[in-house]
Amino acid sequence: MNVSVDSLTITVAGGRKLLSEVNCLVQPGDMVALMGPSGAGKTTLLNSMVGRSIMGSVSGGISYNGKSLGTVRSNIGYVTQDDIMYETLTPRENLSFAASFILPKLGKAQQKEVVEDVINKLNLAKCADTVVGSPGLVRGISGGERKRTNVGLSLIGKPALLLLDEPTSGLDSKMSDSLMKDVKTVAEQGCTVVATIHQPSELVFSRFDKVLLLAGGQTAYYGPIKGLRDSLSNLGFLCPLGTPLPELLLDVLEKPAAGADREEHEKKLINLRALTDSTGKDTTVFSPGGSEMPAARRAGFCKQLAILFQREAVNVKRNKPLTVVRAVQSIAAALLIGLIFVQLERNMTSIQVRLFASFLLVFAQFMFAILGVANAFPAERAVFLRETQDKLYHPAAFYLAKVAIDTVLQSLFPILVVAVAYPLIGLNGESADRVLWFYFIMAIVSNCGAAVGFMVSAAVPSVTIALSIVPGLVMPQLLLSGIFIKVEDLVQPFNALSYLMVARYAVQATVTNEFSCSAKQDCDAQVWRVADPNQCSASPCDFCCTAHEKLASGGICPTLTCDDALRFLALDEIWPSGDTHEETISYNVAALLILLLFFRLQGLNVLMMSYRKATTGRCLPCRFSRPAAVNSEVSV
Repeated sequence: MNVSVDSLTITVAGGRKLLSEVNCLVQPGDMVALMGPSGAGKTTLLNSMVGRSIMGSVSGGISYNGKSLGTVRSNIGYVTQDDIMYETLTPRENLSFAASFILPKLGKAQQKEVVEDVINKLNLAKCADTVVGSPGLVRGISGGERKRTNVGLSLIGKPALLLLDEPTSGLDSKMSDSLMKDVKTVAEQGCTVVATIHQPSELVFSRFDKVLLLAGGQTAYYGPIKGLRDSLSNLGFLCPLGTPLPELLLDVLEKPAAGADREEHEKKLINLRALTDSTGKDTTVFSPGGSEMPAARRAGFCKQLAILFQREAVNVKRNKPLTVVRAVQSIAAALLIGLIFVQLERNMTSIQVRLFASFLLVFAQFMFAILGVANAFPAERAVFLRETQDKLYHPAAFYLAKVAIDTVLQSLFPILVVAVAYPLIGLNGESADRVLWFYFIMAIVSNCGAAVGFMVSAAVPSVTIALSIVPGLVMPQLLLSGIFIKVEDLVQPFNALSYLMVARYAVQATVTNEFSCSAKQDCDAQVWRVADPNQCSASPCDFCCTAHEKLASGGICPTLTCDDALRFLALDEIWPSGDTHEETISYNVAALLILLLFFRLQGLNVLMMSYRKATTGRCLPCRFSRPAAVNSEVSV
């Protein structure tokens, strides 16, 4: 692929130019080293070539085979400086899933051949089936193998243009040369290669054909590496014997202090730039028909969803510690609450206690879910941004696949809670319906917590920030649920805010479910309201008052039935309520489902905003003001 950079200038706030009138032409088979001191504009130019968001105004442009970026983006491979991939998968699995996205029209056998070809080309055969791992945390493949895998992810689609950002960073000289030797092989097959590189060894530098030197955002030199040392010497630059050429080039760009030496150095740089004019220009005339690369067709949305679902399932299966910890949390919390409220009696005092026990079970599920997701997703954020910017899949497909797997997981943990806490506390087991309703409510609460957790983690860049935000979202659930102050007694705007609280509807639903009992024909209110408290064991009613409770109530027991209990808790007419207990439970469950849908949609919205921020520099799909970021997708 021919890549032509024509007078590219990028200016940021304050008038500072990140790039100024940069010109170069990179042709198929060229392997170009992009060098310069810190702040020279290397990464800015590389991001401009791949279409990553650039903050500032852009003039000039970049063309690809005479076309704009949009027509050839799928033929460009971009290798980031960080080795971004799923650490729970093996190199072969990472490459295989990438092949499924990039080469959907090929059969499984053909995709496997492509993956094996990349593995052999990059010498990954020995570690192909070893989990990538996390340096310092989970043992896996070596740093050099991670780099090769990172490069391989961009080679799956056989790109016509391969861009690499600091591919040798963190590698020793031997690993660096081995990696760049593999990249050179790719270039020799007709791929255009541009790589930013910092202080390469002489051997690594010799792998490149050309070098583009940037200084202060301007082109200092662009041309062949062969014979460059002699050219520098002829221009009057000091070139001591034994000094590596890459080191000489960086020394050349370093300006001396003010004075005559500085003026003489400036003249030498001008002469060096003049060499660019004679060696960097190319008179090739673009032929749209002859040089155009066919656009690679990526997987459709449904195919993306299926691949992402499969990968997420494998990822969850491999990430067993997180699932085990979540299960242990659920069992431990249920056991603790169950032992504290063990086998509650059917008296007046236990009515309020049952309310608190139900709330604690709900609150624990919500908190564990929100913390679990908020703590886990930021680790995948970098992979998500890389893959979506490479157009492997749509952000919505990623979100739906993740939600599908997460919904299953979040629905399993409440089973443990119900199995442990329900019999320990002695909650309403009059019929199977009561137990199933309780589980269903807990499952929705757990999913609501996960939805809020994902919304938070998708909005922030790190786990630390996400965990700092979570307490601010959990506390309102505690305070506005109606446990401490009745909902109708809350002052505005807290009364209005309570309608958005998951805990409010969950507590109302679980408490109504707890106090949903069949009518007891033998429970004669006139008899048992004044009956001897010592006869409670023989009472056919749902509840019975102790002597102390009866004395405090004026000698009459006010709570005999489940309806009496709801009236005692002032939950008999709370919104939303129906004509029967089943209707009230259903209405509150419907409110929970609406909140769940709302949080899930907001999670998708936040994820899309993060994606837009990374790709276009703005969160909203439309511009409402003068743009702060301009994409470099400009054709000359």
